[in-house]
Amino acid sequence: MTAAIFGLLGVIVGAVINGVVATLLQRRTERADQRSAARLVRSELVRFRSLAVEAAQRSPEHLPQLHDMTPALWHDNRAVLARALEDADWAAVASAYAHVDAVQSVLVFESDGTLVEWRRHEAQRLFAGAVGPLERAAKMLGRAAGFDSEELDEAPETFPVAA
Repeated sequence: MTAAIFGLLGVIVGAVINGVVATLLQRRTERADQRSAARLVRSELVRFRSLAVEAAQRSPEHLPQLHDMTPALWHDNRAVLARALEDADWAAVASAYAHVDAVQSVLVFESDGTLVEWRRHEAQRLFAGAVGPLERAAKMLGRAAGFDSEELDEAPETFPVAA
């Protein structure tokens, strides 16, 4: 009888240890996924911010990068971030991407690559208004990703400009 009790206790202890290890590994994986998602989306926000700053200085039609402003990293990682971020942080990131969506909606290029005048002015106005929200969201995601500094990656000195 004593051997059976010890055997049962061994099974119970083994199951508890297995459950604890599985839970710890799952949490570690979730944290790594959340950090990865924050890093990727932050890099996209920094790119959009750099484009917004540059578009304020020259016509958007002269920046070929604006022909594809699809927020692919946001679409791929927003479910992970929705689970990971606090409400205020989520709102900051969603607001930044609402600005990106607004800019995207007016960046309808003609077949020759130009923008109609009103679209160019509206895009520049929207870009100017997007810089602050993009910076705030990128800095917040930097903290979520574990970056020590709140500095954003510097924009390149010059962007390739279409002739």
